[in-house]
Amino acid sequence: MRAPSIPVLLVASAILLTGCAAQEAPPSRSVSAQEGTAKTGTGELRTDLAPLVDRYPAVADAESAAWSSGTLAGDDRVPGPSSHWIDAVVVLPQASYDELRAAHEYTESAQRPSVADALAASVPDGALLVSDELDDGFGPLEGSSDVYLSDATHSIVIVSVFE
Repeated sequence: MRAPSIPVLLVASAILLTGCAAQEAPPSRSVSAQEGTAKTGTGELRTDLAPLVDRYPAVADAESAAWSSGTLAGDDRVPGPSSHWIDAVVVLPQASYDELRAAHEYTESAQRPSVADALAASVPDGALLVSDELDDGFGPLEGSSDVYLSDATHSIVIVSVFE
């Protein structure tokens, strides 16, 4: 019996390795979807605008807001600074929303924002739009944000994690 040739072995190895490669999960937009972490906080649903405007100047003329915040609980065995989170639903005047909407290219989000339980009912129903460019420029500087826009309600959903 004749041994397989080197090219045949290489092709067979490539097929075997390709078949055994792990399937990669689709990327998550949720900036707080870190393995081993959970959002902790008081569960208080807040409506005051000043703390949001301080952190997110783009919402300075908001009509209303509902938001919650806290820290991310991780492994107590790992020392280091705590990460904080803010989840918010902010209703903007139509003109301000239109200006924000016109500044970037958007796609429809394939998933709903991962917000704190207290805020879940405030997230608008229907299509939500996303833009990596808006996320990158929204702040806070020491963290990251995912921002979702709702054309139907001229509101934005902000999901932020920061140090």
